Amino acid sequence: MMDEDDRPVERETTVIHTGGGGGGGAIAAILVVLVIAVLAFLYFSGYLQQAADKTDINVNVAAPKIDLPDIKIETPPAAQQQQPADTNKQ
Repeated sequence: MMDEDDRPVERETTVIHTGGGGGGGAIAAILVVLVIAVLAFLYFSGYLQQAADKTDINVNVAAPKIDLPDIKIETPPAAQQQQPADTNKQ
């Protein structure tokens, strides 16, 4: 009679670790560095700080005149609530 430990191995799990973690993190880091470099170039070259050549722009806009009627709302006084009977008295 065969014991459980004496049976022949039907399947064996093999784990292969190559040590490589992929390149996703490196690609993301390179992209972040490139974006920061482009923004720094634009900022320090003055491209992002340019003002308009002509700065005497008139933006005054006349607001329309609106007349609203007076509204009077009458509300009835609040009804007083009756106090519940004190049922805890002995």
